This record gives sequence, C-alpha cells and structure tokens, in this order.
Amino acid sequence: MSGKLRVAIAGTGFGAKYAVGLHAHPEVEIVGVFSRRAERAQAMAEEFGIPFWTRDFQDLVQLPQLDVVAVVTPNSTHAEYVRTALRAGKHVVCDKPLALNREEGERLLREAEERGLKHVTFVPYRFSPASLAMKQAIQEGRLGRIIGMRATWAVDMKAEPLRWRFQRKLSGPGVVADLGAHIFDLMLWWAGPVRRALGKCRTFVPERPAEAGGRMRPVDVPDECYALLEFAEAGVGSANLSWNAKRDQRIEVEGERGALIYESPSLLQWLSGRGAFAPRVTFVSPSPSGRTSELDLPRKESFSTPEKALADMFADIVSYLRGEEKPDQVATFADGLRALEVVDAVVSSDTGGAWVEVPPQAAEESPPSSP
Repeated sequence: MSGKLRVAIAGTGFGAKYAVGLHAHPEVEIVGVFSRRAERAQAMAEEFGIPFWTRDFQDLVQLPQLDVVAVVTPNSTHAEYVRTALRAGKHVVCDKPLALNREEGERLLREAEERGLKHVTFVPYRFSPASLAMKQAIQEGRLGRIIGMRATWAVDMKAEPLRWRFQRKLSGPGVVADLGAHIFDLMLWWAGPVRRALGKCRTFVPERPAEAGGRMRPVDVPDECYALLEFAEAGVGSANLSWNAKRDQRIEVEGERGALIYESPSLLQWLSGRGAFAPRVTFVSPSPSGRTSELDLPRKESFSTPEKALADMFADIVSYLRGEEKPDQVATFADGLRALEVVDAVVSSDTGGAWVEVPPQAAEESPPSSP
C-alpha cells in the first residue's frame, strides 16, 4: 500500500488509546472519529487534530479514501459496526471481544474473508514482553510437550455500580467474556486449540446500584467462573476468573522439561495511567531442587511508558494492514473467534452441567512440539 493509511476510529473511551498509538506513526492519518455522543466525538477530534467527527456511523464509513475502521465501541455494537464497515469495503480492527457469541463471530470472519479484507482482533496482552517471551520459549521447545496449564486472574469490582459490563445484553456473559477473552486467547496462542470445556459460573453480587439514581438493579451475568479445558494436543488446563478479588494475571504452563510461570499486572490499567506494569516470566527446572530463573523479555524498552507501548503495538498492526507479513502477535478475526468458541463452551457447560465440545474449526492448529 502506497501513501498514508487512512484510519477512522469508532469509540472515544478506549478508542483514545488507539488514537495515541496510531498518531505516533507518520504512515498513518486518522481521518475521522465517531461516538453516539457528539460532544465526545468533537472533543476527541480536537484533542488529536482529527478533521472529521460524527455521531452517525454510516457517515464515518463513507469518508473518501478511507482504508481502515477501528471499532472500539461497547461489546454489543461490535457485530453491527464491523459488518457495516466490511460492507463498505474497509479493513477492520475490532477491539476484543470480536462479538457477543460464536455465531456472530463466525459471520464476521466469513464476511471479511469473502470480501478479501484484512481483519484484526485487538488483544493487547499478546504484545506484552512477557507474553512474547512465553510464546518464544514454548516455540523453541523449552518445555518439550505441554502437560497442563493453570490460569488465574481477578479484578475487584464488587463495589462497582451497574455499568454496561454487568448487563448481558450489552457485554455478553460477564466475567467469562470480559477476562476470559484475554486469558483464553493467551492460552490458545501458546498451547494450541481447545477440544472441549467444562465450566461452573456464579453471580456473587446479584444487585448493583444504577448509575443514575442509585436504585438497586439485578445483575444478569456471572462474576465468578472456573473452567476446565481439554486441549487438542497439550494436556489439560484450568482458568479461574473473578470480579470479586484482586489477583494479577498468572498462567503456569507445565511441560516435560520444566514449567514456565507468566505473571502480569493489569496492562489496561497501566495504559490508562493507573498502577505499574512489570510483568515477568519464570522458568522452573524439573530437577528435585526446582531451581528457578527469570527469562529475558523481548521489546521490554518499548513498554517503558504507555505511549511507547501503544505506538509499538500499533506499529505491528499497521505493518500488517499495509500489506506486510502479519506479525504473530497480531490476532485476526479467526483468533477472536477461537476465544469466543471457548467462552461459549464454558457458558454452555455451566448451563447444561456437562463437558461441551469446541467446534472442530477451532482445532486447526497444533501446539508447538519439542525440536
């Protein structure tokens, strides 16, 4: 692709982080911004020097010489906006999760592929130096064959009011999709596809005060979930996801030659100026002593500040959108769909009380084997 990549951003919440990352690149021109609230669209346009703002999504996708639409709106609108952008002939970057369910995700992937358009599901944790170190070590056969995985992550939201994420029609199945979209994606990326899942979910905070007026309203999504996962060729795994405590991301990957432990504070909070970000990966020897050593993290200097990190993430995405080979850490709609399939299987299992098969199309790739 010659000339600048012209991008429009739909969404002014986390969409502002997209603008920071994209604005850092001379090859990119942000040409428009959309929000259903006109004042927010106008404010973001003024902050980043974007020439066009609108509260009509159709106006956004009809901008002349537009190449890419970034969809960073509430989860419930992803499918509608992505489909509209694809039918307007635009490449699409969609914030995770790709859609509310597997069926929506399948339709979006099929439409993008049929139209020959590039598609990205933005999963920021893939770009973390610790995630990249895990991927590299597993690919190089540091662990040999993977025997099992254990993941935990908890974000304390017990005192939060009834925001969109606590309403199924707006966010999907609660903590399973909110935290699971990140955790399941990392597990799939490192260890390959999941064959089936068993899930148990609960809602421990059944009512929350409405943002307007404070009247208590019912919550219809789970805030606690435990899932067992059977991988196609990488043993078994588990994931504990919670909105009722505070625990950093921790994923242990056990192999024949030792174990890798990935630990990460919240990348998203750090990008928003809250907290520190110092992830690490530890190798545990299989010897009786259990000797440990920390792995060197690639591209660590890029994560010295949120602005540099965002620029680094979107440099990879922009290179792919401009026609270069896709970096491995850039997730496509196919990757977004695989995570959705695991989310759906966990939720269905909780409802039916039995193991649920993940559709075969999610099991196309095998995990890295030992050299």
